[in-house]
Amino acid sequence: MAIDENRVREIVKEELESYFVKALAESVKELNLISQDLRQRQSAYDAKLDQALKELGELKEFVKNLAKVSEENTRATIELRKVSEENTRAIQELRKQTEENTKAIQELRKQTEENTRAIARLERAVEKLVKAVDSLNNRVGGLENTFGLVIEDLVREKLPSWFRQQGVEVKEVSGKVVQFENKHLEFDFYVEQGNKVYLGEVKVTLRERDVKRFYSKVELAKKVLKDKEVVPVLVYRFKAKKEIPKELAKAYGIKLLKYMKGGVFVEV
Repeated sequence: MAIDENRVREIVKEELESYFVKALAESVKELNLISQDLRQRQSAYDAKLDQALKELGELKEFVKNLAKVSEENTRATIELRKVSEENTRAIQELRKQTEENTKAIQELRKQTEENTRAIARLERAVEKLVKAVDSLNNRVGGLENTFGLVIEDLVREKLPSWFRQQGVEVKEVSGKVVQFENKHLEFDFYVEQGNKVYLGEVKVTLRERDVKRFYSKVELAKKVLKDKEVVPVLVYRFKAKKEIPKELAKAYGIKLLKYMKGGVFVEV
């Protein structure tokens, strides 16, 4: 049987074409896959590049801020060194002042001890003076009481003449105690004439407090002598300086009699 060469060539050609077409298709497919992978990688690379550029910008900004902070720290360090030097000088001055204060305190302690001893001596001297003053006061008090009793007796002795001038006949004047509840109200002279009762007190030196006390005592006595017309009378020899008992006595309705030399009474 004879072989048809042309047919063989056609078959071989068809097989070759089919093979190359398949191989080309596979290659194109492979190229597409490679191209797609490259695009994905390029996208990832671009994203990383953008991120790197962003981080680089942030790094530049950080470096810039770091440089600024470094400058500020340098200035702060210089200021701190300056302050430290000033503090060192201040500490030296303080140490010097402390030493001076210590010396001053020692001097003050020494002076205080001397003052304490001086105060102790002064206290002893004051105690002696107080005792001397107390003794003098006792003597003066006794003298005043004695003088007061003398004046009181003289006044009582001369009062009848004054009462006669008021139309009240009495031979002598004496004191009396008026009892009100549990209180004993002592008056230097007590004269009763008809419906009137004269309640009197004698003072060597008249003071405002004497007027007030006498008024309070008379007001209590009035409660006992409520059916009588009470006439309060204060007799004095001298008036305390810088006081105005006269006006106060008038306001209280008290008669004021000043005992003069010679046994004369002057109503003020």
